[in-house]
Amino acid sequence: MTNKTQIRTQRICFVLALSVITYTAIDTYLSAYHDIDVMKIMTPVILELVATILLCGLLQRSFYKWITKYSINLSFAQQSPIVLGAATETKADCTTEIQAVEEPSVLDNYNAMLENFKKKEAERQVKIMDAIREYVTIKTAPYLSKEAIATLIANIEYMTCNQSDLYKPIRSNIDNPLRSPGLRHLAWNVGERLNVPLVKRAEFIKASFPHELVNTTPEYLRLNLRDTVTSQIPIDVPDKGDFRFHLDTDNNDSQ
Repeated sequence: MTNKTQIRTQRICFVLALSVITYTAIDTYLSAYHDIDVMKIMTPVILELVATILLCGLLQRSFYKWITKYSINLSFAQQSPIVLGAATETKADCTTEIQAVEEPSVLDNYNAMLENFKKKEAERQVKIMDAIREYVTIKTAPYLSKEAIATLIANIEYMTCNQSDLYKPIRSNIDNPLRSPGLRHLAWNVGERLNVPLVKRAEFIKASFPHELVNTTPEYLRLNLRDTVTSQIPIDVPDKGDFRFHLDTDNNDSQ
């Protein structure tokens, strides 16, 4: 007998015992104080109740044997455990087979997609650096020597690779020097294409032009990389999803 059955039996016994005690107390009270014989009234009721319970039990047992014998399924809203178990097992087997068939191809496609993504990203980075080299050369040619432009482009590449310790200082032409606003805008424009944080842009331009920016701090540069003051190199905001510079429109704005 399981624990559940034992608990149910104990509850039934408790209810029966409580009913007998209650009936005995009521019978005693009515007989002692009101001269009422409860037995005469309750005996027929009790006998009918007992007969009904016994008949119900016999009918339940008969119906159960009959339904079991002829395997009649009366579960309208639920599947039988056997059918449900079989369906679950079939579904699990089917899923296993599908995974066994598809897993290699999915992994192959994933690796191919990943390689394709890396290839496209590398090609995009090459195009971005080519655009930056062209932009820097055109915008700084009036103010820097050829060697200084090459050093500036190398510093930009170091910034991209997080190699700030390799920065080399540059000095613009004495007769036509670059000023702080133009240098700040240059750092912002280039860093925006490379998706470099503002802090690194400020460190890059400060280390590249220590003489021109001797009176500025990295914090000041970080906060004023994209200001609206007139400068030799204006702010060039890239179009959404694009990295190209607007060389054909901002040349007339630089002063």
